[in-house]
Order: sequence, then structure tokens, then C-alpha cells
Amino acid sequence: MTDGFSDGAPAGPYADLHGRPSTVPPGRMPSPGRMLGGRYRLGGVIGTGGSGTVYLADDLSLGRRVAVKVLHSSLVGDEAFIGRFRTEARLVASLADPHVVAIYDWGVDGQAFLVTEYLGGGSLRSILSSGRTLSPSQMLTVALEACRALDHAHRQGIVHRDVKPANLLFGEDARLRIADFGLAEALTGTSSREIFGGGGVVGTARYASPEQAQGSPLDGRSDVYSLALCMVEGVTGHLPFAADTIQDTLLARIGRDVPIPDALGPLVPVVAHAGSADVGNRPAARELGRMLLDIAGRMARPDPLPLVGPGEVGAAPLPGEAEHAAPSVFVDPTGPSTVVHSPIRPTGPPNEPRIPVRHRRRWAGTLMAAVLAAGAVVGGLALWGANRPTTRAVPSLVNTAGDSARSLLVELGWSVEERYDRRDDTVEGQVLAMQPVAGTRLDAGETVFLVVSLGPARLPIPDDLVGTSETEAARRLEEAGLTVGSVSREWSEEVAAGLVVDVLTSEATAPQGSAVDLLVSDGPLPRLVPEGLIGMMPADVVAELITLRLAPTMGEEHDEWVASGRVSRVDPPAGTRVEVGDDVRVVVSLGAIERSVPTMEGLSLVAAESRLAASGFRVVAVEGLPDGEVDRSAWVVVGQEPEAGRRSLPDVTVTLVVGPA
Repeated sequence: MTDGFSDGAPAGPYADLHGRPSTVPPGRMPSPGRMLGGRYRLGGVIGTGGSGTVYLADDLSLGRRVAVKVLHSSLVGDEAFIGRFRTEARLVASLADPHVVAIYDWGVDGQAFLVTEYLGGGSLRSILSSGRTLSPSQMLTVALEACRALDHAHRQGIVHRDVKPANLLFGEDARLRIADFGLAEALTGTSSREIFGGGGVVGTARYASPEQAQGSPLDGRSDVYSLALCMVEGVTGHLPFAADTIQDTLLARIGRDVPIPDALGPLVPVVAHAGSADVGNRPAARELGRMLLDIAGRMARPDPLPLVGPGEVGAAPLPGEAEHAAPSVFVDPTGPSTVVHSPIRPTGPPNEPRIPVRHRRRWAGTLMAAVLAAGAVVGGLALWGANRPTTRAVPSLVNTAGDSARSLLVELGWSVEERYDRRDDTVEGQVLAMQPVAGTRLDAGETVFLVVSLGPARLPIPDDLVGTSETEAARRLEEAGLTVGSVSREWSEEVAAGLVVDVLTSEATAPQGSAVDLLVSDGPLPRLVPEGLIGMMPADVVAELITLRLAPTMGEEHDEWVASGRVSRVDPPAGTRVEVGDDVRVVVSLGAIERSVPTMEGLSLVAAESRLAASGFRVVAVEGLPDGEVDRSAWVVVGQEPEAGRRSLPDVTVTLVVGPA
């Protein structure tokens, strides 16, 4: 059995990296039914990737289902990798965030393996592979949970470096968890906490940021760029910059912002910000989360996610999703397929990257489809040409996005004036009406008037929610015309369990009927009764318990082994998990109880010693025995001190005088 992050000591006919017995032959991926680490019985394969294979497994020690990622056998002989793997596994296991996949264990048993919680809801990759996509509202909820996990990791100096749909996993409760934190880091020779160091394309080339592609220093904003790519693909089913080769994929995004289709609706400006090619213009994960929260109120409540279990869709990675094998290798833009150990440097100006013609044509078709789907340019582009007429019919733009409508009207040669109206059951920026009406023919230069929605009425968010119960907060929000959104929980030393810690929005108002996210306290972290209290002075024990916010109660008892005035026992015992405020009884020793010295005269020495031990006297001296080995049963007690019947403590020395029987 392995402990938290020990190497383990598995039994078997093979040897692992450190020369210990192993159950898995090196160079071969284990088959289902194999035991790893003497504890994990592998089941079926539920995923494969560039770094290894994921199995559903049974933890025989704790009787639970887990996921076990077995890394490629080529890595097990690399002692430097094993050291990095151990360091990163320990570090990532410390990420106490509900949206990070929990790491239970790791070990080396033929191959290096990582044991995590098992999530039965599949991944964003499995959803997309099943032919489904997400609505903008569904994508917002997924991205918001991803931002929380990334922000938690980034604030501890951990950069993921491999954010992609296959690493965005869901439990059966549809809650997102991000997997493989630290794995990309272990596969390279640098540390993610040295964010000012250089590095190669660590992770999956299809989702690498421009600075990853160029071997530039990375920080958490590289993960934000990768998340932006995932958001576009999650809604449209198409990944920006996905060229036929890794080289073209990486080159295509250098100096170019991520193109955002109108299909993302209100998410467009936020995702565009996250997908900026200039890392300096890109938000951090926390800032991106706030931007998503700001627009959440303008979007429809999402339907449940179309979860696909991990075994329901092909588990193999997509092309370009298996690039872990050479994390420090870069693509040379000077040749069509040459691979060299140097960063990418664009051969032309930053705004003119070399992009294959087929890639440009494919994206032209994709963007056209997205624009047409938005309805903002229905029929407009067909009318536009070098020999356009001087008058034309106004297209129908009601219910389209105001920005798109304005751009189209200007392209068609008209002036645009807007006025704004606030209306319930509409989305901010939506065109509510236009004058003249659709179909009216206008000359170039005439004016079209648009009425654009400011969104539904905004209502003040109650400012007295913090400190109330979750139920009371929901009641007050309902009275204010709002609802409770997602409820996050965290331990709090200051706020009692079940009470609201914070309202997760920086806004003072919210659209009528929209959801307000809350942070609710789970109360203080449970405590463990400390070790080493026995034998201490009572005042010191009481002080230590009070520091832990526990409630000591006092008691006394006689104890044969603990000196009078010292703590002889605590109840519950050391190591017991207790809640803040729980009673812990501190029992103080009164010392041993005096007892009568038994009569030993006339007894054999052996019988006298047994009687003294039964009476609790622990120190016996014998006088009259000759030197050397003798038969103690052949000697009889002829005198004793103290005399029989005297009351003494058990640590008094009882002297027996003996003679031959």
C-alpha cells in the first residue's frame, strides 16, 4: 500500500525505478485486472492521451472507485522526471478547490501512476466528440467554474499549461473539475512556479498560447488564452487556428487575436478579451471570472449540461492533443515539417502570419456561417458589391445584436442613430425596433434609427445578505425580484456554518429575475485532538486546546504511571476529529493509591515476587541470595521491609531477606 505520496513497495516479479519489486513489467502498459501499488486494481480504459492511459480502478484499501492515470513507460527510467513528478504531485494535491480534480496518491510500479477521484460525467471533449455543443449560457457556467479553479492555482504560483476540453471534466453532479494540474510541468524540466523562466510548448499544441508557441515566459494568462479557445470550440464545435500540422497551428495564432464568432452571443467581448494575442491585454483568471459574472445576468438560465460518460465516446485524443512526448521541442517556421529545439519566430510582420490557404478558406466559411446565424447580415452581404445600386431595401435587423446591425448598416452606406430603452425579457444590446421598417428602400447616406435594449430593469441587490442563513438570503433575494444562483462553499474561521460569507458580484444591481451567486460558510475547519498532551501540566494543555477553539473540561483520577499533578488522559483521545467548540475532557493524575504491603515471610522467593507484583509493588530488592545462578524456588523469605500491613505507594522498594528452604 502507498501512503499519500510515497513510492510504495509493491510485490511482484519485476523491479521499479528504485530497484523495488514491481507487479508491472517495464515497457508495457498494464492490462485491466492488474494490481498497481499493491492496492489499485485496474478496470477498463476510460481515456488515452499523449502522456498516458486512464483506467477506472478499485481502491481495495478504502473500498472506493478511483481513476488511475498510468504514464508512458518511456518516462519511468528518467530519474529527473520522477523527481519532478513527485514534487508536482505533492504541490497539486495541496490545491483545496472544489473545481480541481482531487489527487489521492501516486507511485511507481513499472510505470509512474497518479490516482485521482473518479468523475462519471465525462469531459467537454467527450461532449464535443458526441456531436453536441454548449449554448453560450452553458459555456459561461463551465468557464466561470474553470476561472475559479485557475485563479486558485495561479494565486499559489501554479500554471496549468495544458487547459483543453479533455482536461475539463464533470462529475455526475455536472460540477466542473480541471484535471492534470502539474502533469505538463512534470513532463518538462522547468518549474511552473518560476513564471519568469523560459520553456517550450508544454502541453497540447492545439490549445497553446502564442507565448507558449514562441517559447516565451509564461504566467496564468497563458491558461486564460487556452480557456478562450475551449470556449469558442465548446459553443461552435470548431477550434480556431486548428491547421493540418502542429507547425501551422502554432504559427497561425502568433500576432493574431482569437476570432470570435457571433454564435457566442453576449460572450463575444469577454472571450475576445481572453483570446488577445498580446498577453498584456489579456485578463487574469480572476478578472475573467468577474467579467463573466457581469454578463451572466443578461443571459438566459442555462439548460443542464449534455453530459457524456467517459466510456461512451472514443477515448483517443484528437490530432495535436498528444504532443506531450517532446515538451521542449518547437516548430521551425522556415521549413514545412522540420522540428528543431528553438522557439518559433514568425518570418513576416506580426500581423501577417503564415497561414495555409486551406486554413484561411475553412475559417472564412466558418465565420460566414456564424455571421449568418446571428441574423445581423441576412441578405446584406449578397447586396454588397462593386456596382451596388444607389437605393436598396433596409434588411430586417430586429432582435439581432446592435453592434452587428450598426456595422452592417454603415457598410450598406447609411448613417445610424440609436436610442436606448430598458425592457424586461430582452438582452442588453438587442435591437428592439428600427425606423424605417425592414423592406423600405433608402438612398445612400440616409439615416436608419435603431432602438437598442439596455436589458431588463436592474434591481438593487440587498446589501444585508452577508451573515444571514442561506434560506434567509434566498427569501430576501426573492423579495427583491432576484434569485439565488450558484452557491459556493468554503471553510471559515469567522462565519458560522450555513451563513452567507459573500455575495459573488461587484455590482450593486442586477437585472430583474437574474441569479445572484453566493459564497456560504462551511464553518471552521475540523480540528484534531493534539498528540503529546499526556504528562504535560494541565495549564499548558488547557491553553493549547483553547488556541484550537476547543472547550476543555477538567477531571481527576488516580494513575499508577503518571506523576501527581500531570495530565494522565484526554477524552476524546489524541488524533480524534472534533468540531470547533467541542468539549475535550482533561484528566489530571492524583498519583498512585497507597496499598498494604502483603505478608511474604514463609513464602518461596518466586511466590513472594509474584504476590508483590499482583499487589502493584514494582521495585523489589533481595538480600541473602548467593552470587551466580540459583534456583529461586529453593529460597524462602525470612524477613521483609516494610513489614506486612504497612500502607505504601507502588514505587516503594520492598526488601526481601531470604534463606535456604
